[in-house]
Amino acid sequence: MKYLYKYTPEIILVIYILIFLGFKSPERNWDRVINSDGKGYYAYLPAVFIYSDFQFRFVEQYEAQYYPANRSVFKEFRNDAGDRKVNKYFPGMAILWLPFFLFGHLMAWLEMFPRDGYSLPYQYSIALSALLFLWLGARWLQQLIRRFGSNDRTAAFITVAVTLGTNLIFFTVVEPSMTHVYSFALITGFVLTTFKLFHDYQPKWFVKSLLLATLIFLIRPTNMLILMLVPFIAGDRKILSRVSGQVLADRRTLIRGAIQALLLLAVPIVLWYLQTGKPIVYTYGDEKLNFLHPHMLNILFSFNRGWFVYTPVALVSILGFAWLYRQNRFRFYWLAGFLLLFIYVVSCWWVWYYASKCGQRVFIDIYVVVALLLLFLFNYLKTGTRKRLFSAILVLLISLNLVQFYQHAKWIFPPYNITGAIYRGSFFSLTQKARVYIPDESIAGRTSMKNDMETDQGHSWMNSGTRNDTVFHQGRWSSKTDRKAPYSVGLEDTLGPLFKTGNRIILVRAWILSPKETTEATLVVDYQSKGKSLSYNQFILDKYAGADKWTPIEAAFYVPGDLPPNGVAKIYFFNPSALYKFYVDDLTIEFISLKDEPDYRKIEGVLMPETVRK
Repeated sequence: MKYLYKYTPEIILVIYILIFLGFKSPERNWDRVINSDGKGYYAYLPAVFIYSDFQFRFVEQYEAQYYPANRSVFKEFRNDAGDRKVNKYFPGMAILWLPFFLFGHLMAWLEMFPRDGYSLPYQYSIALSALLFLWLGARWLQQLIRRFGSNDRTAAFITVAVTLGTNLIFFTVVEPSMTHVYSFALITGFVLTTFKLFHDYQPKWFVKSLLLATLIFLIRPTNMLILMLVPFIAGDRKILSRVSGQVLADRRTLIRGAIQALLLLAVPIVLWYLQTGKPIVYTYGDEKLNFLHPHMLNILFSFNRGWFVYTPVALVSILGFAWLYRQNRFRFYWLAGFLLLFIYVVSCWWVWYYASKCGQRVFIDIYVVVALLLLFLFNYLKTGTRKRLFSAILVLLISLNLVQFYQHAKWIFPPYNITGAIYRGSFFSLTQKARVYIPDESIAGRTSMKNDMETDQGHSWMNSGTRNDTVFHQGRWSSKTDRKAPYSVGLEDTLGPLFKTGNRIILVRAWILSPKETTEATLVVDYQSKGKSLSYNQFILDKYAGADKWTPIEAAFYVPGDLPPNGVAKIYFFNPSALYKFYVDDLTIEFISLKDEPDYRKIEGVLMPETVRK
């Protein structure tokens, strides 16, 4: 078993590789590795080595060639700096990625892919970097836990709990170009080398600690709060004072460390100057920390990405403070102070939930603290029975996290803001549901029309000839679409009399059945005037239709604000398949008038209309 414990990081790496192969598809334009904020972190490399373009004009080129045409994953990272543009992100990730970028460039040349910085070899090279930093972080973490007095078995188990029981897995596999797995590895390495500096003093540990701290700053400046951990790592005032004195007295070591730090810190200054003509620039524009308005409770406990809600391993680890308080008050106060300050600062960001997926991502960077608190909690549970019970709880939480990773990777939890109702509706599901959540307080009025397909309900309802009594959800009738009749029973009505306000939504509910798991059918809302289509909108159903079983779906569409007063909506299901039938039953269409307030003009999950064609 000792060999199993020794190679735990390598086993974890293999698991991550298998998960990556099962969940990530970089060849698909909506699932690239270089994505989201990662586009901005990465852009320095092609700007320097391929395009010689520090205004990043090549963005439109790679977006058109490698990413969805509807710009659903477009990320704008260029901010105005006078009459020029500046990349808002710090260049620390580009420094880390440089060898991987060069490797991707070589592979693109060898395999005859475009050497443009964004073809598949570059995408896979960045994925490789995330996996290697995950492995490095796990190895450093296991070493650190042992240095804090753990045996091999406990160190291996805690390493597994942190790497498989938290959202670290999502931001290594699904979103590997975000900063978090890299910051996790570097901060863990910083704590380890600093521990060695104070407890096995050698000058090289100071140089390495300073190097890691500089890289941490260049990736995410707020993470420099980790310097508060230095007294905690030292363990007491005497060791802190003695080793600090040794470092300050060793001028050669100080100079070596300062030179490498200054060289790295010069990188953003040079890049800012090349972009704007100024050596120092605040690149984030209107995005900033608002220290007078923290969201500490929300960032921890909100259904909308609250850390403790989606990462209960972290909540359980807090109990480790009980042992630390008893054993070492000096370490207790410094660690508690760091954690409270870190929570406060990150909760002050203008978007406190960080548009995150799979829980709160900013805390991934400091999972070394979670690991140490888990160790302290193991120490607090003195008897074998208690430790076994706690181990069983951790195994359950790891299992829960893997299920929730699956749910987020498969979009069962939606990517937009999550309410309590959305959380409860998604928690027990393993399939993606077509659901829409309209806040009750947003509704000024509603008109509802229903068709259970049992009778022909009049001229407003189209395609009554598709009614059939062979397959149905309730009653004895449904609407069948096939090659001969691809349009389902649907509604055609003038919109003006159906609404009370200018902020309008059409909400469609129905039960659908497809003979196979993926269907070509779509829900269509076509806004017309005088028989001419002005805005044609589709809701694609292939993610939601279960194979040969009735499935409920909901979809909502905003009505274009500039639709003519005589505008008409045609609402129906369209099945273009030449081979498979598609059935619809119990159709409900609601015309919802929303309060005309900013918060309700773009409700998450409600589809914005295609531009009206004049």
